[in-house]
Amino acid sequence: MRNLKVRSAVVINTELSKSYGKNEKDTLCSPLPSSNDVEAVCISIENKIFCACKAGVYDLSSTMPLFLEWSQQRNGAELVSFDHLSDEYVLCAVFSSGVILILDLGNGNVEEFESVSTKVCSASWAPDYHVLLLASSDTLYFITRQFDIFSEQPLNSSKVGREELMTLGWGSKATQFQGTGSRKLPKKDDCEQPTVVSKYDSHKVLLVWNGDASYVVVSYVEYETNFRHFCVFDHEGELISRLQYASNVEEALAFKPTGNLIAISRLKNNAREIIFYERNGQKRSHFEHGSRQEILIEWMGWNKTGDIFCTLTWDSENAAQEAQFWCVSNYDWMLKYSIVSSGKFLLACWHENNANQFCYVSPSGRAVLIDFDFVYDFCDGIVLSITGNKVRVTDLKCAPIPPPMCHYELKFSSSVCEIAQNSGTAAFLLGNHSLLVYKLHQGRYEKYGEYDTSNFPKDCICYNLCLGCSNQLSAIVVSSLYDLCTFKLKDINREKSFLYSSEKPFIWHCCFKDGFALQGNDGKWISVREDSSSNYMETDLFISSPLHRCRIASDSILGINKMSDLVVNGHSILKYVGSYTLDQNYLLCITFDSQSASSKLLFNNLEDVLTNQKANFKANRSVEKGTYLIGHDANGSRVWLQMPRGNLETIHLRELLISKLQKLFDSLCFKEAALMMKKYRIDMNLFYDHNPEFFMKHVRKFVLDICCAELLNLFVASLNNKDVTQCMYSEIYSNFRTKTFVKQNNKIQIVCNVLRECILSLDDTLIEKLYTTVISTYLKRKPPQISEALIALWEQSRKLSNKKNLEEWISYVSLLAPNENLFKAALSTYDLNMALAVAEICQMDPGDYLSLILDFQKHSPPAYQRYKIDLYLGSYVEAIRNLSEVDNCWEQAAEIITRQNLYSDALIAFRGKKAYLQVCELCANHLMQKRRFKEAALLFMRSNNMSQALQCYRNAQNWEEVIECGQAMGMDKKAIDSLLQTMVPVYENTGKFADVAGILSYINQDSNKVQILEYHCKADAWDRALKTAFGNQELTRILCERACARCKHILEDVQNWENLLERYSGRLETVRQQKKDTVKSTIEQLENHDVSMSEAFSEASTSVSITSNASFASTASSRRRKHVQKKKKLLKEGSQYEDAALLNAMKDIIALIDSYQDELANLLPTLLTTDAVEEAHCLQTRFQILINFARRIVSVAWPTYLTSHLIPGPLREIYRDEDGAIRIQENSMPTRITLGIFQ
Repeated sequence: MRNLKVRSAVVINTELSKSYGKNEKDTLCSPLPSSNDVEAVCISIENKIFCACKAGVYDLSSTMPLFLEWSQQRNGAELVSFDHLSDEYVLCAVFSSGVILILDLGNGNVEEFESVSTKVCSASWAPDYHVLLLASSDTLYFITRQFDIFSEQPLNSSKVGREELMTLGWGSKATQFQGTGSRKLPKKDDCEQPTVVSKYDSHKVLLVWNGDASYVVVSYVEYETNFRHFCVFDHEGELISRLQYASNVEEALAFKPTGNLIAISRLKNNAREIIFYERNGQKRSHFEHGSRQEILIEWMGWNKTGDIFCTLTWDSENAAQEAQFWCVSNYDWMLKYSIVSSGKFLLACWHENNANQFCYVSPSGRAVLIDFDFVYDFCDGIVLSITGNKVRVTDLKCAPIPPPMCHYELKFSSSVCEIAQNSGTAAFLLGNHSLLVYKLHQGRYEKYGEYDTSNFPKDCICYNLCLGCSNQLSAIVVSSLYDLCTFKLKDINREKSFLYSSEKPFIWHCCFKDGFALQGNDGKWISVREDSSSNYMETDLFISSPLHRCRIASDSILGINKMSDLVVNGHSILKYVGSYTLDQNYLLCITFDSQSASSKLLFNNLEDVLTNQKANFKANRSVEKGTYLIGHDANGSRVWLQMPRGNLETIHLRELLISKLQKLFDSLCFKEAALMMKKYRIDMNLFYDHNPEFFMKHVRKFVLDICCAELLNLFVASLNNKDVTQCMYSEIYSNFRTKTFVKQNNKIQIVCNVLRECILSLDDTLIEKLYTTVISTYLKRKPPQISEALIALWEQSRKLSNKKNLEEWISYVSLLAPNENLFKAALSTYDLNMALAVAEICQMDPGDYLSLILDFQKHSPPAYQRYKIDLYLGSYVEAIRNLSEVDNCWEQAAEIITRQNLYSDALIAFRGKKAYLQVCELCANHLMQKRRFKEAALLFMRSNNMSQALQCYRNAQNWEEVIECGQAMGMDKKAIDSLLQTMVPVYENTGKFADVAGILSYINQDSNKVQILEYHCKADAWDRALKTAFGNQELTRILCERACARCKHILEDVQNWENLLERYSGRLETVRQQKKDTVKSTIEQLENHDVSMSEAFSEASTSVSITSNASFASTASSRRRKHVQKKKKLLKEGSQYEDAALLNAMKDIIALIDSYQDELANLLPTLLTTDAVEEAHCLQTRFQILINFARRIVSVAWPTYLTSHLIPGPLREIYRDEDGAIRIQENSMPTRITLGIFQ
């Protein structure tokens, strides 16, 4: 499907071409030979042209032609081959006498070598110049670079080749049963026999090497039979195979540089065809060449990569030579380009270095270098593919038909060379320089006009057609000068004019800013504009990189350079680009990577590419390596690709789909958008998430435009609370979103409510049509509101006379809920008629529901009936609520409350009812059993059961509430005091001395002052103790003794804490230093091993291990977590979690010190009041020293900045990654740190 286009055509005017056409007198005076005297021409890799004639060798590329005479060495022998050896930059000439000359025109040296004594009729160098193959009439000579013969092989030998296939006839057609039908068919001779060569055959021996110089194919004529044979040898002279016989073969031969294909030509039934052979001699395929019998094929050859096959033909009748360039796709050979010359080429070959460059020297001596490129002629979804004098038209929008198929063909009088398309117009350049214009009419191209190209220079090269938007056609015409020509379509006249001419080669042009942009052969770019005087002025564009496959977009130049970089205005924006396509909005390209087995299809906004030199391309998908991008639909989402095997694939690019959907949303074309989203599986949440405010504003238009229950149901079913523009399509919307909208967390509820209200506000006809969507809005809620949906559809069905709708709606609900659940949901509405209808429509077994419904109908009142239904459905909360409305049913209610543990629900349901006090007492008894005495006491008080409330407060040890409850019951103080006396031992046993002091103070404060003081001191309530002892010397003495004792005990604790903190901090420093040394040594060993930082190591051994048994140990189990927490509390020297245990121990001590400060705030004033000044001073000083010491310890144990060795725990757990493997990073810090490491 790709066409072969001329990328550049460079003409080299040699000294021979400059003298061409002069009169005979001037020619005789010229030191250069004429074209008729030239025997051979060759070209170097630097594109220097050398020619050989009788007298010697000329360098035609120099301004001062160099000449090297060889008359003496030649001695009248015939020139057999003339080559340029690029490895040594010398010329090599082989003569029929066997003499080989090595010529250096630079210094004039000529070296002569004697090779063979027989007459040489053909010679050929291997591509790497390590072997020279000479052929006489019957022998092949393999000669080294030092011109020594190392192998001689006879041409006509009876030997069998090394790789030649042998067959004994088994399995052939002759040994198989063909059936009676096969006998009636005309017999075909599958085994062809050689025939005598034609009269045009020169009996020359042909020698052709393959690309890597491993094999050479030889074509020769056997003089006894006059048959032409073909055989293959390797570079050491061993016979590989002989090609199978073919009749009427011609004197043409080619060997594909890559692979094993060998091509020959023959005439069969007055038709010429090219036959391909494998290296083992077997036929593989063939194709019709199409040239007449009178036209001879003089030469054939592939380019270096084997993509282009060239045949050189000679038409003796018209004295014209034509070079045809063929390509293959899907086993279909197509003529893609042709060059016609009036006269024989002096040279025609593929360039040695540039794979796609074809070189030829015209009869006038002008050298032309043509670079080819493979390009798709794609425009508006139409692909034009050239095949000889036909153009295959494929409309990819209708169907992506792979070649050789197409929708229709355009036929021309001559072979087509180049095509240009633009907006329904196509220009075709033919091989005879005819220029035709076709226009689309009813989907087919029809001829519109023809331009006059009669005044084109003779044997010129016309290429790079550019068809503008206003049907302005321009092209580059190359002859002796480089001309830019333009053609304007008019109603009557058709004009052609030369706009710009230059001696410097320019190879590409396009319309650019009211003028033209031209690319020079050296990569420099200029713009040509017409001034007020109708003269064209040149301006540099400051782009210096040579590009191909160039495109213009918004006055910016895009193209691919030699390094396969995509370049925009001279700046590389993307590497490894194989193909790209663009429209007014987007740029798509396919990148390749030698290290990857696939290619990437990338996407970007064209505006971002043109404004940002480092555009951020997004990878859309992976495609098969070798895939080409044909084009994409500018107004749609389709992208057409041609795969390496030639087949076509159409994909829908998600970014293009979203872009088109956005336009449909903004234009309120919701139905078209819904159909597209359904077809291409785009999340329908995009309707709302694209612009929530816009959707809510136009929701009525949304419903009316779609007006299809199926599409609306799909929309409702796809709803979720996620914002797809922020998750699924976030990358796409990062380019498109210009305004931030506030998203709702309850999107499902909002959309369902709005959609339901909108539908219910429509006409009855539309409501009936779209009512399944209303049902969907109920069922989409979480949890699904099945009962509400049934109630709504039941009420709606009553408004309609057609009962069929009810059946359809209930059936729709049954799709989303099982029949049993649907029947229960209908019962939950307490409408037994609807439940009966649902059961019938769902085709339930009557035995399963009739008796049940009849039993429900027996019960009354309605509240009790609802209770029975709730009891069947297991809705016990609703059953209690309904039962609360029925009198004299407390026993049933109490049973359900007790059995189902519905005490809190019962309090809510029976509030304000007669049985509310009974419910409170029932719940209080339950709480009392659960030993929740405070809550039980409150409910007992609410139910007026004060004795039980008093017991609950007593059990709860709340002596203050006991006093209040006793007083409320009318108990005297003596009974209350007696009751409180029984509670004192309980408080003493539990250490609640402050409560004991409070009880004693209530009973008799004056008689119990000593005991009250003692209990205050035990509770460390020094402020209350001080108030109790105030004004009483005896009590003050007792208080002083207790305070001093407490001070002494605290001083002992302070000394103990200081010792522990000092010991723990020292040990912690030692452990951390050991971990630091371990990490350092491990990193050093890893570096010495020269491996990545991904090895595991063991804490126990502190040595590197390539594989650790603990590398993938899991710490996820709860049992292991508990075990680890225990280890963090265990102070054992040398344990894995010793540093964590030390930190925990110090944390506990610090917490104790902090808690003692609250007590000291009351204890120190008490010591001063009781005249214990020395003890108070000592305690305050020592505790202040302890606090300062603890602060230093805290700064060391818990530093501000964290390093790896400060993280507690074993190293294998510190450096464990998410995948379970243990890896040390280059900076020695782990990739993640557990937040609870200090716990």
